[in-house]
Amino acid sequence: MSQRYFEHPSLTAAYAKFRPEPPASLVSHILEYLHQGYDGPLEAAADVGCGSGQSTHVLAPHFNTVTGLDISPAQITEAVKLGKTSSVSFRVSGAESLPFPDNSLQLVMAGQACHWFDMPKFLKEVDRVLVPGGVVALYCYLLPRVVDPHLGERLSAMISEVYDDLLAGCWGEGLKDVNDCYRDPKFTIPYPDSSRDDSHSLMTELSVAELTLFMTTWSGFNTYRERNGEAAAQKLLDDFQKKVMTTLGVSTPPENTRLQLDTHFPLLMGRKPRI
Repeated sequence: MSQRYFEHPSLTAAYAKFRPEPPASLVSHILEYLHQGYDGPLEAAADVGCGSGQSTHVLAPHFNTVTGLDISPAQITEAVKLGKTSSVSFRVSGAESLPFPDNSLQLVMAGQACHWFDMPKFLKEVDRVLVPGGVVALYCYLLPRVVDPHLGERLSAMISEVYDDLLAGCWGEGLKDVNDCYRDPKFTIPYPDSSRDDSHSLMTELSVAELTLFMTTWSGFNTYRERNGEAAAQKLLDDFQKKVMTTLGVSTPPENTRLQLDTHFPLLMGRKPRI
């Protein structure tokens, strides 16, 4: 069963602002793979576990209709608020019962989401709704690394310290699945034509303040906040930001101190056999 970790309105706003879109190379690779085995018109796609719609909107130029689905009403409210095109719509729905007719979609995608799904039920639904030759694409993304020739390793270690040490015991089972890049057998797409692609990454720029706010979108951080209270959670963030700024040794405020970040996106794909 899909789980609800991203319900609070302030959290959904941060999620919408700071969670990364998939890199253009990843989207292009999915479309190339789809066209290799499907030569009909691209009528419809679904983005399952869409959150606030980062990966839903990138599909809009390529399909007549795109539907983003998420179990969280708060996330769907944020996604609708940020809507950009009339061909994209959003619905509250779990991943294990997709609201589409049989053989109706050319693509089902799930970005940084399927580690929350009941995978056997989800994959059964995917097979039902995909047209023959249609594609399922599953991707996740790893902890961002700071790109800096002198301080990159030290700053990246500070992010990892929060993620792995300070929030230890606050993560669900999905953390291991993401860290393993969906290599667990439960993520195996049961089609003869399937593939893994580990070549995609995204370079972004965030201020130190924005990087700190990005941490508030982590399910582990919100579990920590629920267990320890707002003051302890705020102290964790404040301590991280102060440590980063001290290491950088700059006079600019955190809001104006920029960092280059590199995020890796593992991708799994599979094609439903033609009848």
